Amino acid sequence: MRVAICDDSVHDAELICALLREHFEKNGFAGELYTFSSGEALEEAFAACPFDAVFLDIYMGGMNGLETAQRLRETGCDFSLVFITTSRDHALDSFSLGTNDYVVKPIKREEIDRAFVRCRDVFLKNGRFIEVVSNRMKQKIPLNKIQFMEVYGKEVFIHTSAGTIKASLPLDELEKMVTGTFLRCHRSYIVNLNHVEAIGQDDFRMRDGSLVPLRQRGRAELRDAYADFLSDRLFEVPS
Repeated sequence: MRVAICDDSVHDAELICALLREHFEKNGFAGELYTFSSGEALEEAFAACPFDAVFLDIYMGGMNGLETAQRLRETGCDFSLVFITTSRDHALDSFSLGTNDYVVKPIKREEIDRAFVRCRDVFLKNGRFIEVVSNRMKQKIPLNKIQFMEVYGKEVFIHTSAGTIKASLPLDELEKMVTGTFLRCHRSYIVNLNHVEAIGQDDFRMRDGSLVPLRQRGRAELRDAYADFLSDRLFEVPS
């Protein structure tokens, strides 16, 4: 996930960058951070390679934040937008530009965390992959390649059709990053129903022969969820 921070205050830009970097490290999220001191510089970089999220100061010399956001929206590229400002005077104008959040200075950690989580959720919802840190390296994993995810000991493993990846991210956080065909079937497991061959008394049997256990409580609900999945797939209209 590429994130741009644009603020003509070097101190504020560096603070936002530091808070986002700490958020990434704490939550095991992979992201690239870029800082800009003017709307013009951001616009030029955006044209070369669009960003997934932009943290943008409204009150800047030259092209202000509202004008910059309008220019970026005119490119037709999809991105999350967070305005950083000293006043709420332009709140209504900012929402007309499709802002995801509005942070008022002085900058606070909890507000930056909240704003980024909103951007992250949009990014993950619209994307067809998740991005994790594994062995200190960023990896993008296509959702359709994930078979199941499990906690083993204190580590989390993502089993894919191409192999197994150890992720520096709690299973609860991974659960928030996937939707649709993914089902939390056990405290320690999330299964992708697209890779299930059949459901047994105690587990899902995967197409590669792996067995993914069902939790003791709520097995009837799990069976219903799988039955609904099969029904939806059976009557799905090809696009």
